Amino acid sequence: MDANWLLDKLSSDLPGEAAHAPYKRYRQQLEEIHAAQIRRPAAVAIHFYLKNAAWHFILIERSTYNGQHSGQMAFPGGKPEATDPHLEYTARRECFEEIGIPINTGRHLKTLSTVWIPVSGYEVSPFVFVHEEAPLLQPDSREVQEIISVDLSDLLKEETCIQKDINIPGGVILKDHPCFLLNNKIVWGATALMLNEVRMMLR
Repeated sequence: MDANWLLDKLSSDLPGEAAHAPYKRYRQQLEEIHAAQIRRPAAVAIHFYLKNAAWHFILIERSTYNGQHSGQMAFPGGKPEATDPHLEYTARRECFEEIGIPINTGRHLKTLSTVWIPVSGYEVSPFVFVHEEAPLLQPDSREVQEIISVDLSDLLKEETCIQKDINIPGGVILKDHPCFLLNNKIVWGATALMLNEVRMMLR
């Protein structure tokens, strides 16, 4: 998987609904409950970089706090500030604040399909950035429990795709929810939808 292969694959059309379809029945109840909710913009960043001649990407484990996404695996990102000129900048700024990647680092290659998160009301735009070498990372201890570097080849393995019961706030259990098992971490929810779109494009 050299640089040209990755760039070529990620330049193809987005699978969009097809990538999100496996998760639809698990999200339907929440989408109906929050259907009237105002959707607020947010942005995350998917950073691909070469490490030991192999492509990797970054996930974070969020710190434990009193909120909907406490302790979850995610891409770095968040909501825009009033001074952000656009959502790509929001993704870059949040990455600098959360994991230390300078705002001007990484080439924007693609913007994936938006993902609505019913429980928090955010409609998230995922921005894909490419680096020729591994960026220096420094986690913000308040927001990030751990930074995880994932070998891209692991995402493409069949055994990475699993099903697991997921407990969410409010006492709801999502039975046999499709997830990814990456670096012994369970990745589900909006992040899994984004990863599945990447996976479909690369496969």
